[in-house]
Amino acid sequence: MNDKWKAAFDQIHAEEALKVHTKEYLSEKIYSRKAAPHPVFRHAVSIAAGLVLLFFIGGSWIFMTPTAYISIDINPSLELGINRFDRIISVEGYNEDGDNLAESLNITFMNYNDALAEILSMRSIEDYLSGDALMSLTVAGDDETQYSEILDSVENCAAGHENIRCHSGDTEEMHEAHDAGVSFGKYRAYLILHDLAPSISLDDVRSLTMRELYDLIDSYEDQETGNADTESDGTESATETSGTDCKTDGHTDREHGQDRQHHREREEEETE
Repeated sequence: MNDKWKAAFDQIHAEEALKVHTKEYLSEKIYSRKAAPHPVFRHAVSIAAGLVLLFFIGGSWIFMTPTAYISIDINPSLELGINRFDRIISVEGYNEDGDNLAESLNITFMNYNDALAEILSMRSIEDYLSGDALMSLTVAGDDETQYSEILDSVENCAAGHENIRCHSGDTEEMHEAHDAGVSFGKYRAYLILHDLAPSISLDDVRSLTMRELYDLIDSYEDQETGNADTESDGTESATETSGTDCKTDGHTDREHGQDRQHHREREEEETE
């Protein structure tokens, strides 16, 4: 009899233990399912993270890519790289004075209008402009709309200064200038001079200030105009086409650009 009761109680205890183990097993399975994300969810999270990273990298690349440039040349030669959002993303000097000026500026990510105004208001630049120095502002860019807007803004900014000339350039000239180790503003002035005096090389004018360089240009233009005056018995003087007005200089530069293109075409024909 005692053995029967003992067996019955052992069975009860065994069932209770089984219940406890079963409960623990089911609890582990339920919580493990909650903890482990579904494979599809994990895949979606990976895709979302990749898209965020791609957007960040792509956005940074777009923001940090220059689409237009302003070359500022007096004796310091300085170039500003501008992104598609009209923000300054690079400041680079092209001679010793330009390097010193670049190091003194804190205009990165500033709107180019504000940056240019800050540069023109610097004491060192004001000292240049209050004397006999001449500043050249040259704009280049591949986006025609942005390029035109920047050129108009630069001309308006310089309108109050008699000794600032504004010019239009292009990125092809800019790359040629950089290969030669000069700013594209100075290089463009050299090309104008070279059209007038082909014997003059870039090394001949590399160390000249913009005042000295444009005095040479004006001198050769005066000679050409003087010859034309003799032949035609009096035409307009060259000062009307090479004055300090920004827009007048801009049109003159475009005419010089066409002359350079014709000169290159003639050279190619002679080579052939």
